[in-house]
Amino acid sequence: MCGRYLFSMEQPTLRQLWEQARQRFPNVKMETGEIFPTHTVPVLIGEENTLSPRPIKWGFPRVGGGGTVINARSETAGEKKMFRNSLMCRRCAVPASGFYEWAHYGERQKYRFTLPEEPVLYLAGLYHTFGGEQRFVILTEPANASMQAVHDRMPVVLKRNELKTWVFDSTKTFALLRREGPPLIRDEAEDFGQEE
Repeated sequence: MCGRYLFSMEQPTLRQLWEQARQRFPNVKMETGEIFPTHTVPVLIGEENTLSPRPIKWGFPRVGGGGTVINARSETAGEKKMFRNSLMCRRCAVPASGFYEWAHYGERQKYRFTLPEEPVLYLAGLYHTFGGEQRFVILTEPANASMQAVHDRMPVVLKRNELKTWVFDSTKTFALLRREGPPLIRDEAEDFGQEE
């Protein structure tokens, strides 16, 4: 599961992506800092064989209304009507400084996960248009050893050199989803009493 992540403007790569998206879409308000479901944020999509940042809202609307779907299981996304077509033709990458998870074993504690020696990580996502508005979900997979002590699920984390393959090469989609995610660093993070 991934219910929050961090988009830090102190990180030059993220600040540059935010500025590029703002220049192209100056009337769209984008969030920074701790990102919550339904926030609009810069997301990398494929446009004319180039990765382009575009402001997209986090969460597909639920069928019949009543909230949003923010994650899709990588193991079953290809079988679900809500995600199947996006998995084939509308893959995206969600840039982040890290993501948050709360311990589901023992005392409830908020943790931030990052890549070692990499200031930015990219979360594999899918996007689609609903009522003229683009929205995205983050794909999740079973937790690897660096995450299992906190939660049994984690977002599918892409490295920079996997971005174009993920977004553009449909023949490698399932191989990327089946490989184990990279080891992550875990740090305690402040929780201000907000629920996931």
